[in-house]
Amino acid sequence: MSLNLALTCAAVALGTGLWLGLLRRYDRIETESVTDLLQVVLLGGVASMAVAALFNEGFVRALGLETLLTGGVGGVGWGELVAFSLFIGVSEEVSKAVSTIYVTRRWGDLDEPVDAMIYAMSVGLGFAALESVFYATRFGNEVLLMRFLWPVPAHMAYASVWGYGLAKARYVFPERNRARVMGPSVALGTGVHAAANFLLLLQSTLPALWGTAAALLSLGALFVLAYVAHYHLRELVAESPFLDPGECPECRHRNPPQARRCTRCGASLKQTSMFTTCPCGQIRVPVRADECPRCGLDLRGAQGPSPQHGARSSAS
Repeated sequence: MSLNLALTCAAVALGTGLWLGLLRRYDRIETESVTDLLQVVLLGGVASMAVAALFNEGFVRALGLETLLTGGVGGVGWGELVAFSLFIGVSEEVSKAVSTIYVTRRWGDLDEPVDAMIYAMSVGLGFAALESVFYATRFGNEVLLMRFLWPVPAHMAYASVWGYGLAKARYVFPERNRARVMGPSVALGTGVHAAANFLLLLQSTLPALWGTAAALLSLGALFVLAYVAHYHLRELVAESPFLDPGECPECRHRNPPQARRCTRCGASLKQTSMFTTCPCGQIRVPVRADECPRCGLDLRGAQGPSPQHGARSSAS
């Protein structure tokens, strides 16, 4: 291994570690092991990158658009830019989603809803990290800083869209076909990815002012997507079945089971849609459960949600 490649790999590993550490801050109830996360980042990233690269290469060669893989758009029409952007979005997001499902079956520990988003975003991180190695070997290590400030978090944000869909598929509709449940969220992630690709390719074909506007629009969309990912991650943290009734998902303080706000940090203990507190107040159970495993109560006849964690209140 040459010194330059070693420096590239070291820089990519550092950037990947920083983003993984930030993502892991959301995994605060039943934490995943660092080993599991690293395996998912590496194996999921390699698998999705290999599949997507194969399809991308075949597509651009079939259309004679090889220069687009390195950002060159000279002589390429708008229709070809749209087709290229859409195909890249589909191949990369579908590859990442499929890789996430299969890799987490073998190496992950997907035992709470937030894990689905964390593992999905970890695969997106692994994909983007490997892609960054390719760009650095082609254009120099100076591109790495910009990539870890923009394309890398962008890939994580795209994956967060269908990662949320994976959480729904596993915990809300476990009896349904996973591909059908996740389909809309994968399509949405693909659409956002394709639109971002198109704007970034388009900017080099426009006058400077309009090109800058296109880049800023893409960057603004990334900030919005990042906020939505943050919101969904916090939402899924509160869905953890490992929380005790009344336990705050933010500071882990144990409040009364029917509390509306945490008495320590003031966080809202809002209703959740995947796990609820049994009317007995002793345990949280899936919303689709027929019976409480702790007290034996028939939950099919329980009343609507109570203020804490969507708990069903018992008839008085």
